[in-house]
Amino acid sequence: MTEHDSEYQDLADWLTAKVAGYLKVAPHTIDIDTPLADCGIDSVMAMTLCADLECEKGFAVDTTIVWDHPTIDAIATYLIAQRASP
Repeated sequence: MTEHDSEYQDLADWLTAKVAGYLKVAPHTIDIDTPLADCGIDSVMAMTLCADLECEKGFAVDTTIVWDHPTIDAIATYLIAQRASP
């Protein structure tokens, strides 16, 4: 496993736990390939996720990230790629 794979997995797991917490469901019920809007994430939860990403993970993200990158997989992939960019 490469460093990027490990970072991706850590972020995907964190995102899954956060989304599950917002929705009050078990993390294992969240599919990382299902659009978050289809899971029940609304605009308030999306903004909370953005704040949590910045406060807890150090990612400054646009509030539209959930709509621009609609799945946990897409968000994690995008953020890890952004962090790796010079």
